[in-house]
Amino acid sequence: MVLPYFTALVFGTMSPLLNLTQYKDHYDNTHIPLVKSLTGANFPAVHTRHYVGGNAAFVNASWPVDWDSMAVMSFRDQTHALTFLGIISAPGAKEAIERDEEEFMAHKPRMVVVGTDGSVSWP
Repeated sequence: MVLPYFTALVFGTMSPLLNLTQYKDHYDNTHIPLVKSLTGANFPAVHTRHYVGGNAAFVNASWPVDWDSMAVMSFRDQTHALTFLGIISAPGAKEAIERDEEEFMAHKPRMVVVGTDGSVSWP
């Protein structure tokens, strides 16, 4: 099955001044509302964030990674994704987002654009 959305992944690294709870709180309750306010209807159709290390039962089972969060941004199509990227790259918006990222991230997040090259498996 082909993925129904155009997808981009964003990997973030937590500021050494924060713990995972603080990082997640800032990302979910400050950063996402900021980006939503800047992009309006062009915010991703689905924006899912996954945080590494929050479940003590699985910390030792997980392969080490050099990031603390992975966001999956799903857009309606490539045009939607490009519109969103254009808005967040524009003067004013870009600086506001980067200022906020400096509050909770160790360095600029890394984005990997996947497009529609993916599969979904169901039971």
